[in-house]
Amino acid sequence: MNTIKKYIGFFLCLVAVAACKEDYEYPLGGGNPIVELNDVPTTALFGDSIPFNVHVSDDGHALSTLKAQLYFSGDLVSETVIRTKEYGNYNGKIYVPFLKNIPDGTAQLQFVLENVGMVKNEQQKDLALSRPDFPYLTLVDSDGVEYRMEKESQYHYSATGNFPQALSARIKSPKVGENGNELIFGKSVDNQIIVGETSDFINFSGTEMAYEVTFNVLTYEHAPLVEMTFDGEDMLALDANSYYVQKTLTQGQTVQVTGVELAEWWVDPDYFIKGTDDGLTFLPMSGEYRVVADTESKSFAVIRMEGENEAVLGDDGHGALWLMGWGVGSPSLDSQFGWNPGAAYCVSEISSKKYQFTGIAGPEQGSSFGQRFRTDYLDFKFFFQNDWGGEFSSLTLAAGSENLIKLTSSWNIGLADGVTLEEGAKYVLTVDLTGGNDNGVVSFEKR
Repeated sequence: MNTIKKYIGFFLCLVAVAACKEDYEYPLGGGNPIVELNDVPTTALFGDSIPFNVHVSDDGHALSTLKAQLYFSGDLVSETVIRTKEYGNYNGKIYVPFLKNIPDGTAQLQFVLENVGMVKNEQQKDLALSRPDFPYLTLVDSDGVEYRMEKESQYHYSATGNFPQALSARIKSPKVGENGNELIFGKSVDNQIIVGETSDFINFSGTEMAYEVTFNVLTYEHAPLVEMTFDGEDMLALDANSYYVQKTLTQGQTVQVTGVELAEWWVDPDYFIKGTDDGLTFLPMSGEYRVVADTESKSFAVIRMEGENEAVLGDDGHGALWLMGWGVGSPSLDSQFGWNPGAAYCVSEISSKKYQFTGIAGPEQGSSFGQRFRTDYLDFKFFFQNDWGGEFSSLTLAAGSENLIKLTSSWNIGLADGVTLEEGAKYVLTVDLTGGNDNGVVSFEKR
């Protein structure tokens, strides 16, 4: 034990000596860093990578870093950091962001030189900025096909062609000026237009005939867009491919949908019946719901809500029941739910305290919309929320359901031994909570 203590003490002494030595070599304070602006531009375009050349030195103290910083209205928007190991001249570039609705004006370009003692010297220069005047833009669709967008007026560009009705594309600019860059306009994850090579596609929605695509490089306004209404309310963009509306829906009411060819869309059979007049009849219990329209898959999903939060199953048996697991999916088995908390399926409360999930039996891969039960494998369970947590402590099977499914000790639901569902047949899964949440009855039948 004494030997160990001696080694520990010796080690701590070494650490202390090293720390003292470091403090001696690089004490805080001292020195006089000097930054001289040899060649720094006074004008630039938004989207430029502007070059600069500066000379750095000190009165014998080692230097640390040179930072070139660009400020818009006092906000830092871009920065370049250079390690200054030696005195002398340094070249660098700093990017001028191309942003929405920023007019021509004056920015501040600041150079901050710091030595190892953390002593700084700052030099600032005004930079007159203006928006580039692009002679044209290029529309690039998801297949890489390019279409030239002509300049119609200041900031406004357009292209007309026989584009797909659902067009996904990015827009790129040519380089303008000596220091310009090719700019790529696309969508961010929160559905905003941004500049960046990793941006997602912008979604346009046109007609079967030739139509015009427009883009404004100042305001980022673009057209034509998906303009959907649901029961008279505009559906709002959720992401690049999804639109939603949240509102109170009444059981049995008919909802009109505009802006899409409803005949081409799949609707969840436990939430809606599709009419012939662009109308949907709402099937579940009345309440607050969020309806999400996926323009890529042309399908609707529905989630029961409680204000801004997803609904949960109440102690009285009302609310929302959530489904996770394998062998079940929506709108098809190509989108099985899996064990993904936060991405569970919200089961329809089709009548008071009774929850229903309807689907056609199909293959695991290459299934069609509506095929929501695998023929050969089921392993799923219900939860009281869209997450791990509350779940049933007891369930029983309705008479006859044991011929198709079985319950495990953890209340997972699977196919009965030796059972295969009939491909193409419709099956209905129901959970009846009229006897209480601890006395749920599960039925599964072929219809």
